[in-house]
Amino acid sequence: MVSGYSIAMETRKTVTVCVNYRANPDTPSCGARGGVEIAEALEAAIDEWGLPMAVERFNCLGMCERGPNLKFSPGGGFCHGVHLEDLPHLLEKITAFAQD
Repeated sequence: MVSGYSIAMETRKTVTVCVNYRANPDTPSCGARGGVEIAEALEAAIDEWGLPMAVERFNCLGMCERGPNLKFSPGGGFCHGVHLEDLPHLLEKITAFAQD
């Protein structure tokens, strides 16, 4: 309580998508494997479905060799090796996570 007002903090659930491009094209990176396109598709689908989730683009989740990578927050897990073809399955997971 601050000066007679209560401050409520709402934690919005997010799906973080790695969109990192590495300078060396011979080194794996999520951005080069479709991370940006996956983020764009998720943003559009989450908006269209009206899900209470945010998509965050992040420059490295630290597992580039397994990417593209996603992280569900708070407290969710990772998805590795994601492709645009996985979008229907990802949206099922996101819907369940958003309602949890």
